[in-house]
Amino acid sequence: MPRIANNTDALLRDLMIRLEKLVETARAEGRDEALARVRDLVGGEVRPRGRPVGSVNSGPKKPRKNPWANMTPEQKKARVRKMLAGRGLKPKDERGTDER
Repeated sequence: MPRIANNTDALLRDLMIRLEKLVETARAEGRDEALARVRDLVGGEVRPRGRPVGSVNSGPKKPRKNPWANMTPEQKKARVRKMLAGRGLKPKDERGTDER
């Protein structure tokens, strides 16, 4: 069985030879056609973005739980106060009447 390093070296040599030929062709024929060939060689097959269709994590299996659903009004008010404080703001009921 041949060593993997030898196979890799041969593949890299072949790739370098092909790229050199493409660059020579680019200089002779014109830039656009040669660049398209280089993109085809290097890019290979165009893959779609995102996860594959049959992926395990392709989507949620059950609806997302609402974190506000089981809160009492006091808990909701405290949570809103903390969120606004993080932005340097105050709730409407604590603001002065001259501010809008």
